[in-house]
Amino acid sequence: MRRFLILGHKAATEPDFTLNDLPGAAGRLDVLCRAIGASLFLSHGIRRDVEVSLLLQDSIHIRISGEYVKRLNPDERSTAALIKHALQALAEDSSDNEVRSTPGITVSRRSLSGVLDTFLEANATPIVLHEEGEPAESYSFPKNPAFILSDHTEFTESDQILLAEYPRISLGATALHTSQAITITHYLLDQQEDERSADLVLAHKVWGEPKARLIISLLEDFDIPVNRMMHAPPSIYPMVLNGMAEVRIMVRPRDLARAQQIIADYFETPVEE
Repeated sequence: MRRFLILGHKAATEPDFTLNDLPGAAGRLDVLCRAIGASLFLSHGIRRDVEVSLLLQDSIHIRISGEYVKRLNPDERSTAALIKHALQALAEDSSDNEVRSTPGITVSRRSLSGVLDTFLEANATPIVLHEEGEPAESYSFPKNPAFILSDHTEFTESDQILLAEYPRISLGATALHTSQAITITHYLLDQQEDERSADLVLAHKVWGEPKARLIISLLEDFDIPVNRMMHAPPSIYPMVLNGMAEVRIMVRPRDLARAQQIIADYFETPVEE
């Protein structure tokens, strides 16, 4: 599952705000509503494997499950109405339990420390998205990430202390809107999943393992992951025997053209099927 947590530092924590002034009276709730949309909406549906949370002024945690949510629409006003309803449900409950306000939406009294604990209990990996972090291109995202973003303001000093032990990943040096960062993150994760499920393709084939190791080492120096397939172990067939000692160098489809160009530049014209 993918999780997103957006810290709303100025967002309303009481349900008495007007839906006609989300940027002002609701403390930039419009930013949080756009982040919810970016987290959950597809062109013609909802990402069911996503959970998005809002932490309002480090005191109220609203959790929206893509698997169960209903009556969620793309416009900010109707999304804000669901948040308003959640705050009303919490105001009517004096316990410390999580309260279900509408299908797929729950609300509780919780701080950032408490939300992080729930992530860890769910075996999720907290990851801070910030322009000063490690480049996302060089980071291998885990299978169960929990991305943490701020609203239109910077993380507070107390936020940074609590988040200091977790990876900080950058989507670029330019500061982005929260919703934009979420959209780009989805793209990167979708691409990673496609690559994991895609069949490898043949980049080159050679006779004998020593030469294959040289080519594989070269491609890995260029950050191209490589797999090799052999028709028979070289220790059994040290000489080529009807192609039985053939070694096939396999790469991801998106790396094929670049891998073959590198092989051609340093060794020979790639041999395909």
